[in-house]
Amino acid sequence: MKILLISPKYNAHIIAPHLGLGYLSSSLKKDGHQVLVMDGLREEIQYDPKDWDLVGITAMSTYFPEAVAEAKRAKSYGLKTIIGGPHTIAIPRQSLIDAAADYACVGEGEITLRQLASELPLSEVEGLLYWENGEIKQSSPKQFHKQIDDFGQPDWNSIDPRSYPFAPHGMIARAFPLAPIITSRGCPYRCTYCSAPITAGKGMRYRDPVQVVDEIEMLIKNYGVREIQIEDDNFTIKRSHTVAICEEILKRNIKVFWSLPNGVRIDRLDRELIRLMKRSGCYLMALGIESANQRILDMVKKRLNQKIVKDMVQEVVDAGIEAWGFFMVGFPGETREEILNTINFGLTLPLTRAQFTKTTPLPGTEMYDIWVQDYAGGEQIDWATFNYYQFSADWSQVTPSELANLQKWGHFRFYSRPSRFFNIIRHLRLDQYRTAFKRLFNLSKNSNLEQLQ
Repeated sequence: MKILLISPKYNAHIIAPHLGLGYLSSSLKKDGHQVLVMDGLREEIQYDPKDWDLVGITAMSTYFPEAVAEAKRAKSYGLKTIIGGPHTIAIPRQSLIDAAADYACVGEGEITLRQLASELPLSEVEGLLYWENGEIKQSSPKQFHKQIDDFGQPDWNSIDPRSYPFAPHGMIARAFPLAPIITSRGCPYRCTYCSAPITAGKGMRYRDPVQVVDEIEMLIKNYGVREIQIEDDNFTIKRSHTVAICEEILKRNIKVFWSLPNGVRIDRLDRELIRLMKRSGCYLMALGIESANQRILDMVKKRLNQKIVKDMVQEVVDAGIEAWGFFMVGFPGETREEILNTINFGLTLPLTRAQFTKTTPLPGTEMYDIWVQDYAGGEQIDWATFNYYQFSADWSQVTPSELANLQKWGHFRFYSRPSRFFNIIRHLRLDQYRTAFKRLFNLSKNSNLEQLQ
């Protein structure tokens, strides 16, 4: 079968090889299918419909409208379409209806798409939604494959790191070309704002550390990669797994920068582990701090003792690793004092970077259910606004406009400190300066600083 895999073009500040499509392509090619990956962040999505039998389209919530447009375009050509990705996994039935696609993947795409392409009866394809006599049918419950080493490596030829623009996670990187990898899938925590347990499963699944480092070594040798970004949701949750990867890198004397831009849990770190990570090449890690208020952390089931945060951030910095703090403001029922407490707490920490994001109810989460039931008002959802800067909900004890100002004020206060500002600037390539200044301006513009101080 000839299969076209698409990630649509959308307004993005994170541009990197699309691991999801890379894994799907690898899986399909094992069965001899002809596959092409088209990523709208890398190239214009243009194709001749007569060349393809099936079009697969992936999306997160914030660019689901673009995915719908691609699905409808493929359908207008008379092509079979399947949608997938985090948004579809979280709310599959509505996604299938909205996209007017033929199928929706609600489980591990490497399995579902491979079985669909093998032309199994639809009812026997794992994790598939499909139409039958005008009704939506589901073949089986959502499933996640336990042995993720079975998936092998992504099809790196289709997502060549050298073919992507220089705009990785957070825009800042030490070296190029850059490649993202994953070493595990899943999340056992129950944070009410996070969709990871829904989209990747609640059970942790790990790759063999030796195979992980094999992939790193291959990327360096075959694609000239000079930096690795580990995109796991929980890289440090199993200490022995983290240690094994770091020690394997050191054993092979691999010289590569690597970072953790997706965030790690502070309570799964310790001094010895942090320093081992530093020795093996880690130069930056994002830390999921979220709030300075224990009431909020408990309310959202974060299972984090706020008292350990400051000391652990200091441990990261003392080890010579840049610390990037993730904070959220505007939780349901959160007071202005609590929001300011989080922002001011972030300013006291020895962070290199900080990100103050609006609480956004991602589909599939407990917080999304609360929003739909009590705050959405039954209106049609504008998925384009479901990001951490544009989303607006009148559920905290400040107005949406004041929350937006507080968010911008927090960023302005943090990055107006000369040492932090120049640390960001000194790591930029010349072709990134325009984007950097635009983002910093957007973070701080329209804030009434006198009112907020």
